[in-house]
Amino acid sequence: MFSLSYQVKLKIFSKFRNILKKFNLHLFYYQYKNYLKDFDVDNIIDVGVANGTNFLFKSFPNAKYFFVEPNPVFFEFIENKLLKRYNSKLFKLAAGNQVGKKKMWSSSGRSSFLQRSDYQIKDEIEVNIDKLDSILKSEILKGKNLLKVDTEGYELEVLKGAKETLKKVDYLIIELRVENIKTYNPSEIFYFLYEKNFVFYKIMKLRYTRNGISVMDVIFVKA
Repeated sequence: MFSLSYQVKLKIFSKFRNILKKFNLHLFYYQYKNYLKDFDVDNIIDVGVANGTNFLFKSFPNAKYFFVEPNPVFFEFIENKLLKRYNSKLFKLAAGNQVGKKKMWSSSGRSSFLQRSDYQIKDEIEVNIDKLDSILKSEILKGKNLLKVDTEGYELEVLKGAKETLKKVDYLIIELRVENIKTYNPSEIFYFLYEKNFVFYKIMKLRYTRNGISVMDVIFVKA
């Protein structure tokens, strides 16, 4: 099958981008690479599951999954699809740096503890919240462990409540927000993780708005 080289794709992309600029539109491009293929992972802690994290399922179909998801909108899918397909366990609560009840915004399959500036989420639900250290206190995490956190701007709070868990984690994938949610500066997460002996490894994926980079999925590894 005919396949264009990466260099040719960049030239084509550059021409389209220059055309769109005339209309004050911006186009971005990156080459996808599977940076997880060389990782050996036994257990995956998925905080912010929603409808599942496909790149993890594809890379680690035989790992044991610990799903942490507070929004009841997703419970049926997780129980009927994910729990039956993967060696996994579901915790129906949010991970953070506090214990008790907390209001969450939820609408059309999106949920967050924070109001978004790029779209409005009007519905409020009350969910249970606990520290990840407490949620996983009775679980056995042997072998190599990966923690994924995608909580729509609440990532730093999740990490603050996971100090003991991080001692057992070898790989970490964090969704870092650059725009639209003003809860932390990405450098705060880099510094927090550096103090926990994690170092930056790769940027897995970039997502954009018309103003530039909005979200980065970043891999950190234990130093």
